[in-house]
Amino acid sequence: MLTEADATGGWTFHMHPTQGAMLTRRMYRRQLTVWEDGNLYEFVVDNPTSTLKWGRRGSAAAAKAAAEKAAKPTPTT
Repeated sequence: MLTEADATGGWTFHMHPTQGAMLTRRMYRRQLTVWEDGNLYEFVVDNPTSTLKWGRRGSAAAAKAAAEKAAKPTPTT
């Protein structure tokens, strides 16, 4: 279960009324969210108009790292 101890490195702990504990962070004009779903931790990266990336990981740390990696802007060529 996510706890306030998981909110490190710029992440904020929230209790959502219907989804339970969540971690959120704003990064590169994107909203990152991590929550627990059964035995897995889900993450989503949103910009103001759409969802950029969604996935599941086995630990909160892995989900946070995946969300941060997905939030990084891709270089234009």
